[in-house]
Amino acid sequence: MSRTKRGAAPSVSPATTENTNPSDRHVLLEAMIDHVPDFIYAKDLEGRFLFANRAIVTENGFDSVEELIGLTDYDIHGEAARRAGIPDTEARVMRTGEPDLGYEERAMRGDIDRWLMMSRVPLRDKSGRIIGVVGASRDITQKKASERLLQAQARILEMIVAAARIEDFLEEFVKAIENLATGLACAVRVFDAAAGEPSVYASPALAQHAGLTALISTVGDPGTLGCPADNTALSFDIPASEGSAHGFVWCMLAGRQPDAALVEFIGAAARMAGLAIDRKRAAEHIAFLADHDMLTRLPNRRFLDTRLPEILAAAAKAKRKVGIGFLDLDNFKQINDTLGHSVGDALLSKTAERIAHSLSRHDLVLRVGGDEFVIILERRKDGFESRLQRIRAAVSQPLRIGNYDIKVTCSIGMAFFPEHGESTAEIVAAADLAMYEAKRNGRDGIATFTPRMAEDLRKKFTRIEELRKAVERDEFVLHFQPQVDLLSGRISGVEALVRWQHPVEGLLGPSEFIGLAEETGLIVELGETILQKACRQAQAWVAAGLSPVKMAVNISPRQFQGGLVEQIRSVLRETGLSPSLLEIEITETLIIQDVETSVRIMRAIKQMGVSLALDDFGMGYSCLGMLKTFPLSCMKIDRSFLTHLPEKTKDSAIVSIMIQLAGSLGIDVIAEGVETAEQAAFLRAAGCPYGQGYYFSRAVEAEAIGDMLGKMTTFPTGSSIDPQ
Repeated sequence: MSRTKRGAAPSVSPATTENTNPSDRHVLLEAMIDHVPDFIYAKDLEGRFLFANRAIVTENGFDSVEELIGLTDYDIHGEAARRAGIPDTEARVMRTGEPDLGYEERAMRGDIDRWLMMSRVPLRDKSGRIIGVVGASRDITQKKASERLLQAQARILEMIVAAARIEDFLEEFVKAIENLATGLACAVRVFDAAAGEPSVYASPALAQHAGLTALISTVGDPGTLGCPADNTALSFDIPASEGSAHGFVWCMLAGRQPDAALVEFIGAAARMAGLAIDRKRAAEHIAFLADHDMLTRLPNRRFLDTRLPEILAAAAKAKRKVGIGFLDLDNFKQINDTLGHSVGDALLSKTAERIAHSLSRHDLVLRVGGDEFVIILERRKDGFESRLQRIRAAVSQPLRIGNYDIKVTCSIGMAFFPEHGESTAEIVAAADLAMYEAKRNGRDGIATFTPRMAEDLRKKFTRIEELRKAVERDEFVLHFQPQVDLLSGRISGVEALVRWQHPVEGLLGPSEFIGLAEETGLIVELGETILQKACRQAQAWVAAGLSPVKMAVNISPRQFQGGLVEQIRSVLRETGLSPSLLEIEITETLIIQDVETSVRIMRAIKQMGVSLALDDFGMGYSCLGMLKTFPLSCMKIDRSFLTHLPEKTKDSAIVSIMIQLAGSLGIDVIAEGVETAEQAAFLRAAGCPYGQGYYFSRAVEAEAIGDMLGKMTTFPTGSSIDPQ
């Protein structure tokens, strides 16, 4: 049909309109309605079909509409119509005249999950009287299925975002899957479920299948699970982030095959469940890291601060005693420094295992520091100390790590609640103090806290504060002990020894404060002051015209760690002292911590012209190697080898060998602790060039040394005594 003007309606001749037969129009209308896929019908007041389109005729299994006319839904569907409530709904529309629009109801024919969208309006005659009902419906099965999928997806995602407990999440997950289709039952199996958590989450629909839920909890492969006849089983792995599976989702659909959309959704839901479990386990791991030590897997100090107050509160309520042990490995730092941190870490892990295996079910061990462990012991028939003794014995058993056979001991301090403290801080501090007492008593033992230890600690803190102020006020003075040439008896050098001029207690020796200075780090500032004063005094003697003597200054490990070379260079430049008149004394412990760095620093010092002396030679484990490796000028034989000279043959032999070895390497020797003429005579006869000790002189003030140098004092060297 052509159009002569844009937008003009097609022309219809009046004759055509007027000559159209009404029956033809009805035929045309029926033909149009028959081609509509929706269901369209009309019923009389008794619910009998007056009209139905082809979709309804086919839907109900008839060949022509004439077969349907006059029948009711009950005639066609029986009780299904009554259960669906269709007659009641249509009767209400005809009675009230109010339309019923957009009502969703399950279809009486087809799949159990088939849904229709129903609309019904009153059928009226020309006078407006209601004579029946007209209805139209549309199949919304796919729409309903999509809505269920979206609702389930939204619920699952909501729980993931809210970080719901995994037990709650999986229970809701099972319900959400089960609601996707009628007759669908669901179960989730979780491998390696955490303690206290279920390994299977099953829907109530599975309860009627005896033994199926129990079977699900035992299998690792869901493909081995069977299901009743006429049911379809489907399963999906719950993927983990690292590539393995957290478990699986297993579903059973009654009486039919699942559609593709349902299968695809359950697979996607299983992946979302994997995300939830990944997140939960990641959170658990983070929480574990917060409360546990990663090396030993033991609880850490944070856990101690949380758990111990609970234990103490429960013990106080029950009037029970709790024992706290503070365990520290003996000489662990030496193992780390000499054998390496990997060996040290392996030793700590093994120690943690040994302690844990020595405990009872109600006891607890925590790692609270490098090599420090806290042990919490509940009261039992066997005493606290006997249990700690078992732990001490277990720790000290020899073990092999890599290529090393190691035997390490431990010191344990013990304190009791509520006797020695009522709070976590008090009771742990008391056990810690007792541990240090065990260290002072020779290590490899157990000490119990006493109030005296707390008093000692208070004094220690007081002394530290006094020491800090003393460094600020420069309350330290130097005394000097002569080093004597054993052939001539003349002073060859002096060793600078620091004293603390305490404002109340008077002059204090190094044993009163050097250890604390090392512990607190004050030794760095104090050591620099000592070096400056010693060099200044040596240069003052030179300026006074006295015979030049070498000034020996002890260096602490902390000073050696950084900036020592520049510090020495700066002091020599400032004081004007010749480098040849300065000797730096170091210990074996100081230089073996980092041999490569130590050699580099020592060579830099030697290049300045400053001498290097190894103090306390013979007390360590690597003495002979050091004489070859390090650029030493002098070694000092420790006083412990001189105590029984010349009576003890073995000591005499050792000292003689040391002197000969040093001489063959071109290294000077100074014997420390010479206290008798017999010792001096033996050393002189053995070829030792220098001696130092009370036999010659105690450490004295600078004026006394200046007087000795001015008078060219000659000390006795035991030359008149037969060294034999």
